[in-house]
Amino acid sequence: MSELWSSQQHEWLTALGHTLYVQGTAQAPMPMPMPMPEPVAPRRQPAPPAQAPTRRASMPEPAPRRVAEPAPHRAASRLPDKLHFALIRASGCNPNAEEAAAIIAQWPPSHELRGNPAAKRALWPRLRALRRKPSP
Repeated sequence: MSELWSSQQHEWLTALGHTLYVQGTAQAPMPMPMPMPEPVAPRRQPAPPAQAPTRRASMPEPAPRRVAEPAPHRAASRLPDKLHFALIRASGCNPNAEEAAAIIAQWPPSHELRGNPAAKRALWPRLRALRRKPSP
C-alpha cells in the first residue's frame, strides 16, 4: 500500500476500473471481505378463492373535465393596468394626445386579452397600423 492511498481507496479505484501505479515496491491492497447475502425463502402463492364472485363491481364514472376559464378580472380601477401601458407603448401613440383616448377606448379590456387568444391576434394588426402612422 502506498502512503498516498489507503487500502479502502485502493479498492474504490480498482472497482472503478483504475489501475494504481506506485513507485518502488508496494504491497497489494488487502481486499475487504464481502458479506454474503442471506438466502431468501421462496414465497408461497396464496390459495385461490373457493368461489369467484359472480357480480362485478361497477367502475365509477370519470369526473367531467373542467375547461380552463379566463382569470376573473379585477374591479374597475381608474388607472389602466400594466398590460394597457404596454399596449400604449406598442402602439407608439402619445397617451396625452386628444385622439389617443378614443383609440385606447376601442381596445378590448385586459381580462379579455389575457383570456382570449383571438382577441390578442385581432388587436396586433391595429397596433401595427398605429405605429406606421406618422405622429403629429
